[in-house]
Amino acid sequence: MNTFKKVFRYILMYGFYRTLAKSLYKVDKPVSYSLLGAIYNCRATFRERIGIIGLGNHGFTLIAFFVCVTAKRKISLVIDPSPKAKVLAERVLKCKYYRSVAEAKQDDAFYGDLLYIASDHFSHTKHALEALDSFKKLYVEKPLFVNRDQESDFLKLLDSDKSIYTGFNRPQAPFVSQLKQAMSPRSSIAMIVNGHYLPADHWYRNAEQGSRVLGNLTHWLDLAIRLLAIGKSELVLHLSMVKGDLDDVTVTLKEGARKIDLVFSANCEPNDGVEEFIYWNTEISVGSISNFRSLDVTNVDRTRLVKAGREKNVGHEKAVVAPLNQEETDIQLAVVSSSLALTVEEMFINNICEQTVLFKI
Repeated sequence: MNTFKKVFRYILMYGFYRTLAKSLYKVDKPVSYSLLGAIYNCRATFRERIGIIGLGNHGFTLIAFFVCVTAKRKISLVIDPSPKAKVLAERVLKCKYYRSVAEAKQDDAFYGDLLYIASDHFSHTKHALEALDSFKKLYVEKPLFVNRDQESDFLKLLDSDKSIYTGFNRPQAPFVSQLKQAMSPRSSIAMIVNGHYLPADHWYRNAEQGSRVLGNLTHWLDLAIRLLAIGKSELVLHLSMVKGDLDDVTVTLKEGARKIDLVFSANCEPNDGVEEFIYWNTEISVGSISNFRSLDVTNVDRTRLVKAGREKNVGHEKAVVAPLNQEETDIQLAVVSSSLALTVEEMFINNICEQTVLFKI
């Protein structure tokens, strides 16, 4: 009964087909691969040559889902060393599979119109640089880089004429437009996040992959920097941090009379995956976004706006299909927020409580 209730909740949150894809992904049976093949290939066509590096849970049930099922595009090649990725590529996506970039290059297959990079965090920058001369557009999942050397390398991508998109999807969520409109010279925002519980041996915790700051908190640091950057050419941010046990952390970003508090905890697994709650109080309105499923805004003139969506929409779909829809990129702000995340990561690791930083927008 608990499993049935969970599936029903997921259908309400993510829709029927995505819930089905997420459920079938966990079942290593021939029938599940057949059903997934029917879902992912229905009316999908080869309009561009699309590749993906990293076909794990995120790469398959999110990126590949929106590319194949929503945008109706077929994927041409998959690069991932795992045996399951080989099965998914060949039996579900029905495309070429390679264990590494080197293997794909050896077969003269590492080229195309668009490459999605969703591998482990440490490899994002390396793969982006490898693909720069072989693909017209790149989509790089967060974090874009995990140390200062990689940051310097990633900046080289900005000198190219390639379109670079990123996996920072929260700004693409529909309700965020109301939050942006609410920003004023005096603004106070609180973002409270209940993240996934991760065991001590999870790969996110490997030293080269970055802490939960780069793995998770970077999403809300990115949203925060985009809110504070509205109408600005540079930002002087005063950062303060309070660490709790394990993954618990509170980060405050203050710019003039505007303040954003980020509260992240992951002591146990939330009921329906990551839970996010945003509250604001500005000179324009008081409002809240509850887990990206509902919005409640009271404006200064006392008019009220209340919206509720059946599905949770954090902007994943819009972010993934952006390069397919020829949308403009916002890579400059993504790099700024990624640099901010590195600064916060350094504060987290070195127990630094306060720091002031300057960013050119």
